[in-house]
Amino acid sequence: MWIERWHHLLKQLEQQGAWVHPLEIKPVATEQELIIVEERLGVRIPSELRDLLRHCSQQVGVYWSLPDEALLPIELDNTPSGDFGWSLEELDFPCFGGDDENLDEQLYLQFHTAGNGDALLIRIEDGSVWYWSHEEDEFDLLAGGFHNYIERVTTLGCIGADCGQYRQFCSEGGLDLSLTSSQIWLKWLEQFLTLTVKQAMFNLESLLIYVSMHGVKDASIQEAFAQFDASKVYHALRSKIEQALPPADKKAWSEVLVNVCAVEARDWVRTLWKDQNDFLSSIRDFLTAYCLPAEEGLSLVLLDIEKQKIDAYTALHRLRHFHNPKIITWMKHYVAFPIDGWDTLFSESQPSAETLFEWLNGSEVERLTAIRTVCQMMQKGMKPTTLIDKEKWRQLLSFWKENEILRKNKQLFSQALEGLDNSL
Repeated sequence: MWIERWHHLLKQLEQQGAWVHPLEIKPVATEQELIIVEERLGVRIPSELRDLLRHCSQQVGVYWSLPDEALLPIELDNTPSGDFGWSLEELDFPCFGGDDENLDEQLYLQFHTAGNGDALLIRIEDGSVWYWSHEEDEFDLLAGGFHNYIERVTTLGCIGADCGQYRQFCSEGGLDLSLTSSQIWLKWLEQFLTLTVKQAMFNLESLLIYVSMHGVKDASIQEAFAQFDASKVYHALRSKIEQALPPADKKAWSEVLVNVCAVEARDWVRTLWKDQNDFLSSIRDFLTAYCLPAEEGLSLVLLDIEKQKIDAYTALHRLRHFHNPKIITWMKHYVAFPIDGWDTLFSESQPSAETLFEWLNGSEVERLTAIRTVCQMMQKGMKPTTLIDKEKWRQLLSFWKENEILRKNKQLFSQALEGLDNSL
């Protein structure tokens, strides 16, 4: 029945957009295979694990992860993901580190290794299941027996196997399904596995729940919002943004808002610049870029950057949502070595051929920023907003190909020339 449940879980997860690794189920172990391993170890495998190896599978692997868009309940300390199983072939005594022989290592068998290098252990004496953290050198009891451990982990969605996931669902007796955190996770997981956009689209609150799990990129989800009163949608999403605590959650709800009711949010976004508040500047910049008219939004951010006299890295980060030629004009006064990031901002700001040529004829930092921008645009298949005078460009690119001192800079101009010729 466990195998059937694992298959069903992974099928549901995959249908809902989670990343899923095919279920690993090897044939059962023969008695002879078990005896060979026990002779190698010098101990008998605890009975419940031995029973599973003999009658269920000698190796099981369940691995999955939620979509990046999924917002988890704030009560959960860590995002659960699937990392569960065991292996007869890899069954061995654990290594707790240190130069001296650690007698505790002979008390356990390690049946699974977590992705972070920690160990899942079964105690040889009583068959209890433990988690060992290699960084903390601490043991956490997961279950009094192997069957109990599998049942509880399976119910929790085969989560694991790092301590951050397990501990939030553990009490003194191990994994505890009655804990508030366990109940919150189980309710969320059931909704994630079963709620479809067709079911959610007729109720705004249900649609918001669905979006919190899947994001808003799908056109059908954006269309579903259109059937509701735009003002109600705006107020609901504004409330989500204001009430969300983790910055990532605020950003996620902001992305939903700009996709479904950006116009309705304009006046509110303007107040974020006027009022004294503790609203995150990164979220405010994002909302400004996508809710306000381009000229207005960019002016607000540029004015704030200059007023606060922030460093170039922060400026680049704040302007990354805008794609406006005026940014290039602003850059001219601020661009400096190192130029990493400036070229990306330049390329995404809709440069004209004339502007690029002007920078190629400018100071050293302007020239190298522009040539890196040109190469980046060629690689991405991006074109200037106006036509290139190819003969004029060829002369300038050839000149700097010959006169640049550093080989890496010469290579950039050679690459640009090659791209220019290939475009003929």
